[in-house]
Amino acid sequence: MTTRLLLIGYNDGVLAALDGVQPAVEVVVLEERDLWEAKGLAAKAAKHSCLAEVVFGRYQQDEQFLDVVAGLSDVDAVAPGLEYAVVAAAQAAEKLGRPGAGVKAATVLRDKLLLRETTTAAGMPGPTFREVSSAADITEFCGGQPCVVKPAGRQASLGVVLLDAGADVEAAWRECAGADEGNQLAKRPMQWRYLVEDRLVGPEFSTECLVSGGEVVFLNVTAKRTAPGSRPVEVGHVVPGDDGDLAPWADAVAQLVAAVGFDSGILHAEWVRTESGPVLIECAGRPPGDKIMDLIDLAYETNLTEHWLRLLTGAGSTAPLKAVAGAAIRFLAGGPGVIDGVEGVDAAGALPGVRRVDVLRKAGDRVADLRSSWDRVGSVIAVGDTAEQAEHRALAAARTVVVRLA
Repeated sequence: MTTRLLLIGYNDGVLAALDGVQPAVEVVVLEERDLWEAKGLAAKAAKHSCLAEVVFGRYQQDEQFLDVVAGLSDVDAVAPGLEYAVVAAAQAAEKLGRPGAGVKAATVLRDKLLLRETTTAAGMPGPTFREVSSAADITEFCGGQPCVVKPAGRQASLGVVLLDAGADVEAAWRECAGADEGNQLAKRPMQWRYLVEDRLVGPEFSTECLVSGGEVVFLNVTAKRTAPGSRPVEVGHVVPGDDGDLAPWADAVAQLVAAVGFDSGILHAEWVRTESGPVLIECAGRPPGDKIMDLIDLAYETNLTEHWLRLLTGAGSTAPLKAVAGAAIRFLAGGPGVIDGVEGVDAAGALPGVRRVDVLRKAGDRVADLRSSWDRVGSVIAVGDTAEQAEHRALAAARTVVVRLA
């Protein structure tokens, strides 16, 4: 029996994971026409056998897409493919009577200020925070002490600036408020909010879980590696990242699910592990980016996207509970400058345990300094008997790839 999925926001990884799945899956993608054209998605979409139809509608800070959803028939499940589609997917699921996050929970997850307010009210530990609209607001809050300033509703670490004691607050505010995503946004005015909060100290992790009717039925912990300095962009991920002890993470995730009232779907939360336990940074109600789903599939020998889809149809989940191997990704950066060439790709791909080497840029492309995920040049993925071995292999492969600048 064919399952028909409405995917709001084009996600190439989701489509790739569902190509060839049995029983068959048909995907209807709902995307903003601006983004479809600006990203050249037609060429990518043509490669996926599971893609049945593409429809267009405005879902980024707009509800016009609901008119399009009303005209769709035989939809078995609704899922968000992108961060900016989380609320829209919850609204569409509610309209079609399908399982989903719930509109209230999705709205909280899409706004870091609302999320802080919600989790604080529920008694979860977290930093002191406040909304800001100027450099003066930041100065008043931090008083020259370390803090973090960030947009409340953006993605990919865009506009997130870590301020050390005595840092240039005016420059940090300009960078945060002026963050530009190019073709990630539809061409119409958008509204944004900003916040400042105390700096958390400790190693960073993320959790990826499947939730069914408010109950966590699958949980993974990913160790994050971030760039040093004032822009904490992820430079790598390692699965599993929990050292074999899921208990503190299970408790923290259960608290989070209850606090926001999340019903069904996938949650990707980011945390700092402090001396007293995990403290939430932020949480997204959609699949993780950065190919974390690929790492989970490799480490658990599964297809987590397929389990997520089954859950969204109301069929429940049979996702495995324990990783059987290690998997790691390391991102390639090369800016600022113009790429003259990329060397060592074949050599990196031939190293032990390396599964993928992806280079996203070519000679002649201008690349910026690493300020967000969009500034990366590519990535390498490796596996190993353990997470540690997988990370060592990914690092070795990344060092083999040389981005030469003109």
